[in-house]
Amino acid sequence: LTGLALLFYDSIKEYISFSLLYALLNIPIFIIGFREFSLKFIITSLIGMGIYSLSLQLTQGVEISINDPMLAAIFGGVLAGFGTGFYLRLGGSVGGLDIVGTVIKKRFAIPIGTVFNLVNIVVIFSNAYLYHLETALFTGVFMYVFSWSMQKGQVGLSQRKSIFIISSKPDEVAEKVLKKLDRGFTYFHASGGFAGEEKQVIYTVINMLELGRLKEYLFDTDPEAFISVQDTGDVIGKRFLTWEDEGFRKRKKDN
Repeated sequence: LTGLALLFYDSIKEYISFSLLYALLNIPIFIIGFREFSLKFIITSLIGMGIYSLSLQLTQGVEISINDPMLAAIFGGVLAGFGTGFYLRLGGSVGGLDIVGTVIKKRFAIPIGTVFNLVNIVVIFSNAYLYHLETALFTGVFMYVFSWSMQKGQVGLSQRKSIFIISSKPDEVAEKVLKKLDRGFTYFHASGGFAGEEKQVIYTVINMLELGRLKEYLFDTDPEAFISVQDTGDVIGKRFLTWEDEGFRKRKKDN
């Protein structure tokens, strides 16, 4: 939203500050968000948007002695992206496309970063048309770094991993490995495609910090075991996030 606001700010900057313009543009977005998210999420996001708008006002006109626009684009994108992602991780947003992206993510399972990238394409081409191609290219660098940093900041070291384990000692693995990590697990019944042997597949979800311990425990228990590790975007349920943490709220059932 900041990039979109900047596109037409030059024509109205004599009448309104950029921080106020950003806050006004957020009004319809928060109205949409109020219908979709919990009151906790909305309040947290209003606080985040207020802090962001105040920061825009306080830093307007402040010059930083960085002469290389590439460095400015990269480090600016890192700082802004990690800050936004970390606040999303805390259960709120700073307004703007964060809320729009979260609504689209809830309804269509499209990652927030993808929504940002689509809007960024519009902003980049608009910059190239209204200003200079060089400005548009540096804008693209900033937005790419921002999107990447935001996703990393939101996930952090708590990146979830879906684990599939095939072992000849499934009960022992479940007892000695998974319970040491204090994680639940599920058995899937399967048969080997080559030998046709009946097997039990153990499925669990852990975070990235636990992956090294899991591999160590698994090797000690069954060195011949097969393990598959996959990145997992969202995990909602026991021992992880609740639906309320994700901003959902219960709807009243119709009588």
